[in-house]
Amino acid sequence: MGQEILVNEVVNLKTNYDKKEMQLIRRELESYYQKKYGKEGKKRLRYDIEALSTPNVAKKGFLSNIFSRGDWKIGTQQLYNSVINTQRGRYLSASSAIQMTELDRYYLNKPFAEAVIVKESTGQIKYLVSEVPLSEVEKKQLNQIKELLTDELNVDFKKLGSSEKTVSYLKKQIQIIIKNYKLKVDATSLDKIAYYIVRDYVYFDKIDPLMKDPKIEDISCNGYGLPIFVWHQQYESIPTNVVFQAAEELDKFIVKLTYMTGRAISIAQPVVDASLPDQSRIQLTYEKEVTRRGSSFTIRKFRERPFTITDLITFNTLSPEMAAYFWYTIERQASVIVVGGTASGKTVTINMLSMFIKPTAKIVSIEDTPELQLPHENWLPSVVRTGFGVSGKISEISLYDLLKNAMRQRPEYIIVGEVRGAEAYTLVQAIATGHGGLATLHADSVEAAIHRLESEPMNIPRPLITTIDVVAVQSRVRLGDKSVRRIVSVSEIVGIDPLTKDILTNEIFKWDPRTDSFVYSGRSYVLEKLVKRHGVVFDAATKELENRKQLIQWMAENQVRDYKDVVEFIRSYYLDSAGVLERIRKGN
Repeated sequence: MGQEILVNEVVNLKTNYDKKEMQLIRRELESYYQKKYGKEGKKRLRYDIEALSTPNVAKKGFLSNIFSRGDWKIGTQQLYNSVINTQRGRYLSASSAIQMTELDRYYLNKPFAEAVIVKESTGQIKYLVSEVPLSEVEKKQLNQIKELLTDELNVDFKKLGSSEKTVSYLKKQIQIIIKNYKLKVDATSLDKIAYYIVRDYVYFDKIDPLMKDPKIEDISCNGYGLPIFVWHQQYESIPTNVVFQAAEELDKFIVKLTYMTGRAISIAQPVVDASLPDQSRIQLTYEKEVTRRGSSFTIRKFRERPFTITDLITFNTLSPEMAAYFWYTIERQASVIVVGGTASGKTVTINMLSMFIKPTAKIVSIEDTPELQLPHENWLPSVVRTGFGVSGKISEISLYDLLKNAMRQRPEYIIVGEVRGAEAYTLVQAIATGHGGLATLHADSVEAAIHRLESEPMNIPRPLITTIDVVAVQSRVRLGDKSVRRIVSVSEIVGIDPLTKDILTNEIFKWDPRTDSFVYSGRSYVLEKLVKRHGVVFDAATKELENRKQLIQWMAENQVRDYKDVVEFIRSYYLDSAGVLERIRKGN
């Protein structure tokens, strides 16, 4: 690598220089530009000084040279001060970096943005977004082009379709503006300027690099002047160097995010819960109506490639034996409710379990925000609709309305993203009439789940609760210095005690935190019930469980983790189980 070319600090920095100082600065800049750009150095220096000397941008319709001669002294001063400040800042950062240990570095949008994970001397881990820097001239060009785009663009990006088409259209418009207004932008600068314009106009502005990081699960902003926090798969909750410095800046960004969801936010309706175009869940608040630190947002990112059973086995969220048990019971339309706290992974588990449903089965899913990704063709996804008006109740379509409607569509399986109200009663009635059911519920134990189901606003009678077959409790727990997700308990609802009238449960699987393993109790009442209902010999059912366990173990050991590959193995097993088992025994 060649030696870095630097501008010598021939005079001390200040806002105004005398004639002698200006001569020294001019000579130093000429030397610097000649060393850096060769034959083009003099031309480039002239252009940069002209750009910084021009006080105003040319307006729409003026096709002559956008730059007037201006006050060259001002441009020369600004250019010198800018270069020196940039050099000082770079070396100051390098000096600060000595007190940090770099833990990880990877590209987010090559070559324009990368993530740098560092550990400070205090022990604090931070997530630093490093984007391609702009010179003062490039910053001015960026602002000029943005102003001209605002004047000239007359199109709704949503009508262009995909993001790729929008980006292509925007880049063409940038080139047209540069040509029409005779802007002198070289190829390198154009790429950098286009990156920032596309980032701000099409994507997520300054948080776009965070949105592009597949290792980030959640992004949260608690107000202006505060660092944005992320939940990183490896380093958990850590602050970033991304900050909305002013309340006005953050408020505008909140309005932009809300527009992207197709909803509206205002002082009258300062809270919005919605989905972004990429299906990430987002919760927003506006100004200081409900959050004292100002506007805020939390984004729970959507995975394009959903987690599969082999992913969860690899993470040790559950065991292959548990997975085989779920597969067998769900295939025979047993009902399963996954309970747990916020961000414990309930929806991920429900989505994974739904892959075990027979490929041709009719499925209806009902959600507040679309998160489920099922591979089945015979799947009808439905989502609630927020009402109109200030109250949001006019023409509202709730989970309860969708669930009632689903019952008329003759589904074999009903999946509810999260039960929390009157829809729970309808779901349990559907389960009681023979439909397979999958759902999630906020609770930290089987007992707490039962209490919630019995209480307001669900009000499910105790005899109806016994129609639920399996309750799985999932938690985010500490294991050493790491936070991990585990299905800590799988219990079957057996019936009602004739004396105490309490609901009887049978814990079939339990997580042992000492060994980080799962213990089988030895008896499954649900399995016995299903065997009896379908007229299957119990030994045959046990053998089937063992076969499915072998297939799941084989996929995990051979890193068959891609969504399509896992689904294909499950489909193949339904069509020719003997052939699939023979294949894995041969190691194919």
